[in-house]
Amino acid sequence: MADDNVIIYATLTPRPGKEAELETLLRGMCQPSRAEGGCVMYDLYRSKNNGTFHFFEIWKTQKDIEAHREEPHFKNFRASLEGLTEGPPQPNFLERIDSRT
Repeated sequence: MADDNVIIYATLTPRPGKEAELETLLRGMCQPSRAEGGCVMYDLYRSKNNGTFHFFEIWKTQKDIEAHREEPHFKNFRASLEGLTEGPPQPNFLERIDSRT
């Protein structure tokens, strides 16, 4: 992986009773996002502890993320979140710390 990759870990907390609906929406983001040219990785996880959902994303550049946010599937996703989560997605932009040095 190149050092200039952008790594995002985003958390979404479902509202009670909306877990299945949110999961369906989130699953629908994976294939079209992975098909985007700048996508290196786009995976969805669910916490076994508390049922929160987590996207782990790696993009080649910041411009690729900006292009992703303009895609129809991303805009549909954002518009469809209303009422499904306890709040907005919580993205975390990660910086790799190489502990081997």
